[in-house]
Amino acid sequence: MNDIRGDKLYVALTFDIDGETLWTSRDKINRIGPVLLSQGYYGPETGVPRILKLLKAHNLPATFFITGYAADTYPDICKTIVDAGHEIGHHNYAHEWPPRTAPAEERAAFEKGLDSLTRLTGKQPEGYRAPGWEFSDITFDLLKEFGMAYSSNMMDDEFAYQHTEGGQPTGIWELPCSWILDDAAFFMYGLTYGPPQYPTGPVLDLWNSEFDGMYAEGDGRVYVLTMHPQFIGRSSRIAMLNEFITRIKDKPGVVFTGCGDYVRKLRQADSPRRRDYDRRKKPV
Repeated sequence: MNDIRGDKLYVALTFDIDGETLWTSRDKINRIGPVLLSQGYYGPETGVPRILKLLKAHNLPATFFITGYAADTYPDICKTIVDAGHEIGHHNYAHEWPPRTAPAEERAAFEKGLDSLTRLTGKQPEGYRAPGWEFSDITFDLLKEFGMAYSSNMMDDEFAYQHTEGGQPTGIWELPCSWILDDAAFFMYGLTYGPPQYPTGPVLDLWNSEFDGMYAEGDGRVYVLTMHPQFIGRSSRIAMLNEFITRIKDKPGVVFTGCGDYVRKLRQADSPRRRDYDRRKKPV
């Protein structure tokens, strides 16, 4: 079923701004590693300006999922994203991974991150991306409690859908993503973790191939590309992203969209696609 008639494929360019919390959330000892943490500084300070320049050149919208820590630590840089008209999404406070966080601590991080982003933009974010793309037993309850309009975490579809519980709509939409459309899977590296870093050619081929397959099937699917300024912000990778955008942006039926704008279109179209969240609960 074509959820939004007349559109073949939606493309959401999304960027997760973690700063150094990508490393400090993995291991507290990383807080004393200045060289390691400098990778985090690179994202906001060097990667973000390059990304904004590219988006401006193509006149495209994007959604930036920002940790509250990054908003507080790099307020001027984050404000340039807001001033450029891009959407800001919620990414916890210090990249706390929900399954590894006690419920009270997860709630505190969720609220603190919301407060920081609300100060940055003047309004509460509409969407949430969990660090590590994973939920705890209480994460979905927090999304409902704080009125989140959408999540971009699940990997079970190529269409957006509304979460239900017990068959009843929750009002929370899911914009599915995938590891094969995440730059960290190919470009993240550390001495004790991470895959070997890929050259840009094979990654571009993969992103193009996945686009071509989804575009051929069409019917209003959503292609969510997840990127991180500390990885995609390198000059060679920005050139790769530019090549990808240039190739696809003028194809008939392709619509670049911010996540929040896309969800509003889904609501207006009264999309019938739904999946029950209860089925994701851990088996006994």
